[in-house]
Amino acid sequence: MTNKIIEILGRVDEQGHLEFEPPANLPPGDARIIIEIMDTDAEAADEELWDAQFAASQDVLEKLSREAHEQYLAGLTEDFDPDDEKL
Repeated sequence: MTNKIIEILGRVDEQGHLEFEPPANLPPGDARIIIEIMDTDAEAADEELWDAQFAASQDVLEKLSREAHEQYLAGLTEDFDPDDEKL
């Protein structure tokens, strides 16, 4: 059986009640509902840190990219199929 993920966004009001707009046309069957409490301030700070680290690593990324391209041109790489489970 294949799991299908349907994301439903909502919020918790000041009284602790969950508010969300239920999706239409869900298929029949069992469902598992997981509620993740998000700290938007912490998430924003994490995004800022990630952006700063990424911006500061451009020289390293450029060097790695250049090395990978040189290896590709020299025939030292193999094709990668993300759907192939034999890794």
